[in-house]
Amino acid sequence: MNSDAPAKAIALQRTPASVIQTAVDIARDELGSNVAFAAVADGSAKFPISSTSGVHDPRWSSIVVRPHIGLGGEVLALGHPMIVADYATDAHISRDFVEIVARGERLRAVACVPVLGPGGIEALLYVGAHMEGVLGSRAVAALEELGTFASLGLEQIRARELEVELARLRERESLATQLHDSVAQRLFAIGALAQASRGTSDPRELVAAIEEIETTAADARRELRETLLQLHRDSDDLAFDAQLNGELRLVEDVTRCTVRTVRQGTPRRIPHHIARLVIDTAVEGVRNAAKHAHARLVAVEFAYSERTLSVTVEERLLAVSPEPPRDTSVTGTGTGTGICTLRTRAERLGGSLHLTTLPTGLSVLRLELPYTESAAA
Repeated sequence: MNSDAPAKAIALQRTPASVIQTAVDIARDELGSNVAFAAVADGSAKFPISSTSGVHDPRWSSIVVRPHIGLGGEVLALGHPMIVADYATDAHISRDFVEIVARGERLRAVACVPVLGPGGIEALLYVGAHMEGVLGSRAVAALEELGTFASLGLEQIRARELEVELARLRERESLATQLHDSVAQRLFAIGALAQASRGTSDPRELVAAIEEIETTAADARRELRETLLQLHRDSDDLAFDAQLNGELRLVEDVTRCTVRTVRQGTPRRIPHHIARLVIDTAVEGVRNAAKHAHARLVAVEFAYSERTLSVTVEERLLAVSPEPPRDTSVTGTGTGTGICTLRTRAERLGGSLHLTTLPTGLSVLRLELPYTESAAA
C-alpha cells in the first residue's frame, strides 16, 4: 500500500467521524477486503460500531464491543492487532457476534487493529473477507498503518480545537484589557472635568461640564455593558481553562516537561469542587511523570460523556531511567501521599483514581467521575 495518499486523505479530514470513515473506506479499497468497519469509544468501556463500508446486514449497527467480547474485545483487552481465519469457529474469541458476522454477513477472515489515543484505545479498525486466506500478516501490517494515520488525524483535530479555544480565551482576555484601559481613561476624563468645574462660577460652564460628564459616563456604561455581554458566554468553562492552562504551564516551567492537553466529547460546565480535583489530578500526574519517569512529554486528556468525566495523564515520551521498573498499579503503594489524597477525594465524589503501568512501560493516571448536567447546576 502506498501510504502517502491514505495519510494525506485522513489528514485532510476535519471531524473525528470523518477521520474514522475515511480510514474505513481506504481499508476496504486498499486491502481488497469485502467489508471494512470501525467501532469508536463512547466515553465508557463500550465501543459501538460507528462506520462501515460494504456491510449489508442491518443488524450490524447493533454491535457494541466490550473487552473480551468478540474479536475487537480481545484487541481491547490485549492492546495489539489480531486476525482470525474463520470467525465462526475460532476458539480465541467469544461467540457473541457470530450470528451477525459469520452467518449474516458471511465473513470468514477478519482482522482488527487498535487506533490509539492519549488515554488508550480510541477506536477499533476492522476488515473482513468472505473467503479464508484473503487476509494475512501483510494485510494486518497495512491495517496497522491506517490505524496510525487515523490516530494522528484525531490528534490533529484535538490540537486544532485546543488552538481555537485558546484563541477565544486570548480574545476574551484582550477584551477585558481593552475594557479596563478604556473605562479607566473615561473615569480619568470625568474626574478631570469635575475638578475643573470646581474653579468656575459660570453656570453655563458648569452645565456644559455636567453634560460632558453625563455623556462620558453613558459611553462608559454602554461599552461596559457590551463587553460584559461578550465576556459572559461560557465564562465558567473559560475560567476553568484559564486556571488549568496556567497551572500546567507553571509545572512545565518547573519540571521542563512539555504538556499537551486534548479533549474528547463536548466540554460542559464543571462545578468548582470537581474542577479543583480535575486540575489537581492533572498537575500531580504531570509532576509524577517528570519526577519518577523523567518524562519529557505528557498528554492530559479530558473525556466528556453523557454520565462521566474522565481525566487521563499519560507519559508519551520517556527518557531511559536507570531505576528498575516499579509496580504502580492501584493496588500498590503508589508514588506518594499526593495520589492517595486525590484517590480519597475522587472516591468521596463517587469516582475512582487509578495509577497503572502499561506493558509498554508508560505510566497512566486516570480519574473518572460520575457527572451530569444536573450535578453541575
